Amino acid sequence: MEIAYRSLMLKYDLLRLSPEIVEKIPMLLKLQEEFRQWTTVWLRDRSSLPERGPLKHIAKVFIYGGRMLDWLRNLEKSGVEVNKVQMPLVFDVQLRFGGEERDVGRSVLVNLHLRELRIRKWGGGTLTLPLGEAVKWIQERVQEGAKLVLVAVWIGASKKSRAAKLYVALIFRREVVPMRAKRILVVDLNALHNGLVWAVAEGEKVIAKGIFRPDVSRIMRMQKVISKLDGICARKDKACNDAVAAKSKIWRLLRTWEDEVVKKLLRLAQQYRAGIVIDVPKGASIRMLREGRYNPKKKILLKFGRLRRKLQTLAEWYGIPLRMGRLYSSICPRCEVKMTTLPNRRVNCATCGFTAHRDEVPAYWASKLYSKFLFF
Repeated sequence: MEIAYRSLMLKYDLLRLSPEIVEKIPMLLKLQEEFRQWTTVWLRDRSSLPERGPLKHIAKVFIYGGRMLDWLRNLEKSGVEVNKVQMPLVFDVQLRFGGEERDVGRSVLVNLHLRELRIRKWGGGTLTLPLGEAVKWIQERVQEGAKLVLVAVWIGASKKSRAAKLYVALIFRREVVPMRAKRILVVDLNALHNGLVWAVAEGEKVIAKGIFRPDVSRIMRMQKVISKLDGICARKDKACNDAVAAKSKIWRLLRTWEDEVVKKLLRLAQQYRAGIVIDVPKGASIRMLREGRYNPKKKILLKFGRLRRKLQTLAEWYGIPLRMGRLYSSICPRCEVKMTTLPNRRVNCATCGFTAHRDEVPAYWASKLYSKFLFF
C-alpha cells in the first residue's frame, strides 16, 4: 500500500463575496501575516508553538500536515522568505454528507448537503463559502476511497490579473495499491502543435501508438485576433478588456484539452497495464525557443508544464508507476548514430536505413531499453 494525495483548489473573487465576509478579510490577512512570521522562525530553529489560541491551533495542524504537503518540504529547505510564498493557514476539517451526522467541532466544516464550506476557529467568526460544482468532484474522490484530511486557506494575488482572491485548498488522502506494470507507455512531450505522441512498448516491440493534438488552427485564429486587439489597446480600453478575455479563452481551451489528454493517457496505462515514462525535452532547449525567433503565436504551445504535473499527480493517485526520462529523438535506436532530418519531421539513418517520425523515435528507444525502464 502507498499513500497518495490530491488537492482541489477553490478560488473566490473578493469583489463577489458577501459584505459580511469582505469586512473580515483584513483580520484574516493579519492572521496570515502573523502565521507567516511564526513559520519563518519555526522553520529555522523549530521553536515553540505560538501562545495565542487560534494561531497555536493552526500551528499544530501545520506541523502535522507538513508530512503531506509538498510546499512545506520546499520551505524546509530554503525558508519562507526565499520562496516568497503566501503562507496558508492550515486547518483540520470534517466532511459532512448530510444532516444526520454530528458536527465534531473541527476548524473547517465541508457540508455537501448544504453545498457550503465553513471556516471556523480562526478568531474572527465563521466564514461561509459556497461549494458550487466542487460538490461533484468531492463526491467522486470519496467514491474512490479518499478522505478529506486538511484545508489550507490564504489570500493572494491572481497570477493573471493580479487581483486579490481568497484561496481554499481541500487536501484528500487515499491508500493505493501500486500497479504491477507489464508494459511501458512512453509519452513524448513536445511543442503541442506537433502533437503529443504516445506509444506502448512490450519487450523490444512497439505494440500501439498514437498522437493527441489540440485545435491548433482555432488557437492560431484567436491569436491573430489578440494581436489586433493588443495593437489598439493603448487607444481603446475596451480593446484591452477584449484582449484579456480572448487570452483567458485560449487558456481555458488548452486546459480542457490537457485534462482530456491526461484522462486518455491514464486509461491507456490501465488498459495495457503499462507504467508511464515521460520523455521531457531539455529546459534549455525550450527556453531558447521561447526567447528566440520562434513564431510568437505558437509560443503558448511550448508550455506543457501543467500537463506534465497533472499526469504525474493522477498517475500517483491511481497507483500507476511513472518516471521522467530523456530519450533520444535524433539518434538511431538500432545502430546509435546521428540520423538525418527529412521533411515533415521524419528522420532517417543512413547506416541501417531506419526511418520514422521524429516524435516516435523515443518509443523505439524505450523498447530497446525495455528492461531498464520496466522497474515498476
